[in-house]
Amino acid sequence: MIAELPHQRARLHTSQAIKFITCGLLGAVMEFSILRVLVGYYQVTPFIAYLPSALIPVTFVFFFNKYVTFRAVGQTASQTKRFILVYVVAFTINYLLSSALYSVGSQMFSNQILFGMTFTDPRIAYLAKAMAIGITAVFNYCFSHYFIFRKDPVLAVRADMAVY
Repeated sequence: MIAELPHQRARLHTSQAIKFITCGLLGAVMEFSILRVLVGYYQVTPFIAYLPSALIPVTFVFFFNKYVTFRAVGQTASQTKRFILVYVVAFTINYLLSSALYSVGSQMFSNQILFGMTFTDPRIAYLAKAMAIGITAVFNYCFSHYFIFRKDPVLAVRADMAVY
């Protein structure tokens, strides 16, 4: 299916986007698992639990995207610096958005029945986090492709311009 796309750039972005989404889903599973343990079992408040639940998967996401999604071998130090810069911003947006959505959701829906389901604080926390992840995913892909793991352009040498 990807090979059938007529434009090389469309094929590249489609292939990378599929890998990026796969990586994001794996990272989200890790994040929700950690969040579930902290909020569901240890009753850690979501405002605190959002921090470690995001920091652990981010390491996985960096290496998966570096080596699998964007195949950006080398330049690990500079890519790590750019990744940290982008992900500090993304993490801050995600944290603030998750917290805001959780606050609004817990005030509006706590112990209310919606679509036949009673919402409790943990469910609201998970829904808030899922919405925040979805919103920041587009931001993360663009910055990952064009800034963090960008490939320096290769100069093309035309045969008729070669000097011997």
